[in-house]
Amino acid sequence: MPKDPYDILGVSRTASAADIKKAYRTLAHQYHPDKKGGDEARFKEVNEAYQTLSNAKKKESYDRFGHAGAQGGFGAAGGQYSQDFGDFDMGNIFDMFGGFGGGARQARPEKGEDLHLAVQLTKKDLGKRKVYEFDAFQACDDCTASGVAKGSKRETCSQCQGQGRVRQAVRTPLGTFAQVVACDQCQGEGSVIKDRCRTCGGTGRTKARRTIEVHVPKDLPGQYLIAYPKQGNAGPQGTSPGDLTVTLQMK
Repeated sequence: MPKDPYDILGVSRTASAADIKKAYRTLAHQYHPDKKGGDEARFKEVNEAYQTLSNAKKKESYDRFGHAGAQGGFGAAGGQYSQDFGDFDMGNIFDMFGGFGGGARQARPEKGEDLHLAVQLTKKDLGKRKVYEFDAFQACDDCTASGVAKGSKRETCSQCQGQGRVRQAVRTPLGTFAQVVACDQCQGEGSVIKDRCRTCGGTGRTKARRTIEVHVPKDLPGQYLIAYPKQGNAGPQGTSPGDLTVTLQMK
């Protein structure tokens, strides 16, 4: 015999909608399968109970006729989880775990790309200082790496309201969940550029020819690696630059 949804949530039949919601949040958090010590079966049971009691019509029908009157809600084949996102924000639970299936990912890289320069040397180069040229991205001077045209500014994203992430319903074998994902309109930034810098196209960086001076050791082994932190490509829209490594190798 199917269990009583009131007993599953641990509330009385006179419990208010707020009390039912509170009990559901607590139990769903406790039994969430992604949490250590979670219980998938109990989690599903709690969600099915809440689906019945959070829906006014299903609750009234259950109170009058029991499980037969729930019309496929609680205890129905294929048990669907609550989809009433307007009444209950599923993100309040899943945000505790970084969102179902992972938190929102930032689309923009956190820094510029690393670069590697390989140099072939001869015995005549040993002990000398050598200057080498290479192409790399540098911060755009016209927009000071912001990507925004002069006289303009970034605007709050209208889709995510500046949060950089949105929730979307995702159907899984366990039911329907709210998944937190990066906003596709602002790529997780929370703001958008309406008027882009014409020089860099809004990237905040431009391609340039650069030089670097390398001191070649007198006694060079077969291969010698030199690291230059933050001398790689400038990051997009003002983020940190990548690193540069130079490999010295005898011909």
